[in-house]
Amino acid sequence: MEQLPGATVNLLKGGVGKSTIALNVAERLANRGHDVVLVDLDDDGHMTMQLGYQDAYDREADLGGPLLEESDPADLLVDTEFGFAFLPSNDDLETVEDRLKSAQWSDIRFRQNVVEPLVEDGYDYVIVDAPGGRGKLSDNALIALQRVIVPLIPGAGSINGLGTTISRQIVPIREQIDLDVLAITPNRLTETLNQRNEDRVLVEHINREFPEYTPDYARIPEETFDAMDRNELPSGELPKPGIRKRASISKAFKRGQPVAAYDPDCDQLPHFDHLADLVEEAS
Repeated sequence: MEQLPGATVNLLKGGVGKSTIALNVAERLANRGHDVVLVDLDDDGHMTMQLGYQDAYDREADLGGPLLEESDPADLLVDTEFGFAFLPSNDDLETVEDRLKSAQWSDIRFRQNVVEPLVEDGYDYVIVDAPGGRGKLSDNALIALQRVIVPLIPGAGSINGLGTTISRQIVPIREQIDLDVLAITPNRLTETLNQRNEDRVLVEHINREFPEYTPDYARIPEETFDAMDRNELPSGELPKPGIRKRASISKAFKRGQPVAAYDPDCDQLPHFDHLADLVEEAS
């Protein structure tokens, strides 16, 4: 199966910043002149609501059309002021997911009926905010684009969620088709790493267990961990890996904006650019 241009932002739990990362990666790609569609495939409509598309969430025409009846997904797109098109979630997606369970070719409906037509219409990239749980819609998103960005936040639950995602979702799909992990990115970090805190545990886990998936901004050499443990690094030289928690990022999302529109000087913006780089390089 040929890979299509774009990526899914996914983890088998919510609350890890999937929507924020998907929004900002889509904006960064659009900022480079690409034609981009951002899809909210999560039935809770969190992204759709935050971007101010309540009317679209409640409208009669919805994703159930192309997923179940092969209608044109382009008819569902709304323009945004940030350079990308947006395909909103809707209040009937949970019912659509239930109906997909008994539909023929249920795992490739999103690819065949949504992503492929959008690419044929000339869109360069499709970025999907996938549901925070295992199900037909989440599997459809991974199978459609075959590339995934996985965000993690500090805490044992996030690391355990990664293990569950890999074993229950990514591995079974990889047995059938190619599925590339573009990045496993630490997100919403706040602490320095010279102590054994949850941020340190998360960053160490990603660097040691998944070095090939660790984005550049989250990489820490083993000798740096050792130097921190020996208190050999001055406070000004302590690494601050991952996407750090910033008020401008959360405020931007609450106002329905990518961070570049709200605070173009945010020091975390280059990290979203790097994720956009990974999508470009893989497509």
